[in-house]
Amino acid sequence: MLECRLSISSKDASDIFSYFPIGAMVLTPLLGGFLDKRGKGATMLILGSLLMIACHLVFALTPAAYFSKVVAYSALVVLGVSFSLVPAALWPSVPKLVENRYLGSAYSVVFWIQNIGLMLFPMLIGWALAETNKGITNPLEYNYTVPMLIFASLGVLAFVLAIWLKGEDKKKGYGLELPNIKN
Repeated sequence: MLECRLSISSKDASDIFSYFPIGAMVLTPLLGGFLDKRGKGATMLILGSLLMIACHLVFALTPAAYFSKVVAYSALVVLGVSFSLVPAALWPSVPKLVENRYLGSAYSVVFWIQNIGLMLFPMLIGWALAETNKGITNPLEYNYTVPMLIFASLGVLAFVLAIWLKGEDKKKGYGLELPNIKN
């Protein structure tokens, strides 16, 4: 996608994407520490989903004349923050939502859903690219708007679920907004 949007080599595009996991790797433990001491797990899920939406909308909707390496780097940093916020808040929330006797099953369901997504979404994105780029033989000329909108819509779904989860936490007192470490 970056090769197409920025007219750069695949090496340069992969170099840009390499910063994404490095940033997430550094930030996730810090966010986990914040969650342990201060809480706000459901809020972190909401913020992470909003950042995911913003990043993918930038990739999808920024006109070519304004899409630059700075925009790409910035969007990837935002995506890295999003991908740090969500796991840092999601995994510690599972034991707050599920009885201990079902904890192993709960984690396996979360991984199961994640793996279904890892299996199906590359196929969906491939199909979307094929359908929206009919007649284009050079992959460097592909338009990635629809795939990025698909990813943004997943962010919207995550946002809706996070809002619902925060509401359920207020009603039922799961403790999602409370610190994990109790003094």
